[in-house]
Amino acid sequence: MQLKDKVVLITGSSQGIGKEAAILFAKEGANVAVTYNTNKKKGEDVFKECNKIKRSFLIHLNVCDEKSIKECVEKVVDKFGAIDILVNNAGVISWKNFVEQNSKEIDFQINTNLIGLIKMTKAVLPYMQEQNESMIINIASGAGKTAHKGLSTYCATKFGVRGFTQTLALELPKIKIYSVNPGLTATKMTNFKGMDPRKVGEVIVNTAKEKYKIESGGDVDVWEYVK
Repeated sequence: MQLKDKVVLITGSSQGIGKEAAILFAKEGANVAVTYNTNKKKGEDVFKECNKIKRSFLIHLNVCDEKSIKECVEKVVDKFGAIDILVNNAGVISWKNFVEQNSKEIDFQINTNLIGLIKMTKAVLPYMQEQNESMIINIASGAGKTAHKGLSTYCATKFGVRGFTQTLALELPKIKIYSVNPGLTATKMTNFKGMDPRKVGEVIVNTAKEKYKIESGGDVDVWEYVK
């Protein structure tokens, strides 16, 4: 897909992987809808950087709130007239063995990482189905392919994201849908240990450009493309 003038909506784009992807999409000439949940200042910083390059938009989004999802999608469409690419990036984690996780921690991970992603996709699809070319990039994880001690609920959500991606690709053959699977990445979620998030952002953008020649529904394992 050619990214110039495409409209890209990225959930959780005020920091980390989402931030880096937003800036890189803007550099490719895309109009970027930058979203934030709890930290408006960080969202504003990313928006300003993107908007210097290409017309962008800043909007609040809580993927755990259906009203927030609906309002976000409607405002982006009102602003740009379309949503060509959805990057479902928002995510949270609890680094605890399952017996140590409380109900709030379990619910927060499931509602953000999986249910929120599914509902965000549901809200965007009516607009995408009217277009000739559109794409959904779901940020899953290496922890959605291999179990990791201390990440039981997180792994469950990311395995779920990959299953959702694969099934949706079968149901919606006109829309390109991919799971991008980062390994350990240096963001707030990992106490800034791991790969540079900009490298993950580059893989997300290359996925949107269909550089990797992967069939819709497939996995884009970041570690295969960043050495």
